[in-house]
Amino acid sequence: MNKILYVARKAKGFTEAQVAKALQLEESEYRELEASLTDVTAGIALRAAKLFNIDAELFIYTEGREHRLVKFAMDEITSFKQSGLLNDMPPQHLFHIVNLGNTALSLQVELNHSVFRIYELEKDNEALRKLNAELKSRLS
Repeated sequence: MNKILYVARKAKGFTEAQVAKALQLEESEYRELEASLTDVTAGIALRAAKLFNIDAELFIYTEGREHRLVKFAMDEITSFKQSGLLNDMPPQHLFHIVNLGNTALSLQVELNHSVFRIYELEKDNEALRKLNAELKSRLS
């Protein structure tokens, strides 16, 4: 369960439908996020941060994420193996496919961190602009 999403929603007194609409999601998609059946993307986390006035990064890290990713990868490999698609593929090619998948997952994590860093820098810039304006007004 994404406890941050659940507690934030309950604390604000919102229904799942209200939060889904605010996050620009279908209600079923929101339920999957709250239940940690799917992962919160950087974009959704930023919208949730604005809605609940909570740091966006808190929405990303949910219980069981790593286990879901490993299970997903294993299920996909099993599915390919059972379908016969991988029967004639040399082992070194299988290794490269798995390596590409790991690289893609790592890049997704880096992308999420980059989006949050941009968000943090924008907040820092906003605070600095306010401070600069206040200092200018005091010096005038």
